[in-house]
Amino acid sequence: MKRFIQHEALFVRHFETEKWPFPLHNHDHYELVFIHSGKGIHSHNQVDQHYSGRSLFLLAPQDAHIFQIEACTEFSVLKFNHLYLEGVSNEKSSSAWKKLVDHLLAIAATYDTCLVKSEQDMEKIEQLMRLIVQEWEANPGIGNEVMFHLIRGVFSILKRNAIGNIIAQPSSNGDLVISIIEFIHAHIHQPESLKLSVLALHFNFSPNYLSSLFKRQIKVSIKQYIDDYKYKLIETQLNSGSKIKKEISNDFGFNDLSHFLKFLKKYANASPAVLSRNDNGTLAP
Repeated sequence: MKRFIQHEALFVRHFETEKWPFPLHNHDHYELVFIHSGKGIHSHNQVDQHYSGRSLFLLAPQDAHIFQIEACTEFSVLKFNHLYLEGVSNEKSSSAWKKLVDHLLAIAATYDTCLVKSEQDMEKIEQLMRLIVQEWEANPGIGNEVMFHLIRGVFSILKRNAIGNIIAQPSSNGDLVISIIEFIHAHIHQPESLKLSVLALHFNFSPNYLSSLFKRQIKVSIKQYIDDYKYKLIETQLNSGSKIKKEISNDFGFNDLSHFLKFLKKYANASPAVLSRNDNGTLAP
């Protein structure tokens, strides 16, 4: 399989085509692919995703994909890596930006969630993407603060949609469930804060009520959601090669590396390659 390496921290591409110009490939960076118009199939990690009209796909490092175009398609593509995530704006903003991207990838991958269902929000994203392309063509480079905030705006809309789409059906408790999910995302690196007793105390409900409400709305238990979400974040970091296993283990509050590896083995059947990743993100021989 072809592997694309990007040396620039950020690259923006806009084009229209009747034939996808690239072979099946993976890459060492993140990609946000926005389709303005067209029709076809996006094969993402061997899963076919049909698109028609406005569509959006978010890809993590190591993801393999290719398009089969059935009708002329207009693309805007953002390609960015950890240098961009870590080096733009101030340190606090950069950290929040990286967490936002990782959270979206985890939400989409954990329960195969469509990131944006709202047509109104898709239209807003399209307008932002066209502004991003215009700004890139006028002032390319990672130091462009206007570009950074335009891209951040796109991801903020994605976050709002993705979290709302997890809930099985609207209810009067929808806002509470979203608040629980956001709390889990914000404290995923602090396991003590995610114990059911602590969550119940924070939201001022009994543990049984909170547990029952969450499972009724999300269709999985709070613990299962936390574990699934945590695993997808870890998987993305392992695949990107940005940190070694011991660093990731410490970041997520595991007592030691053996507990971390035991956690990964729970998911080995679903993704055996993760356990065999070297610390640079490549597969061990």
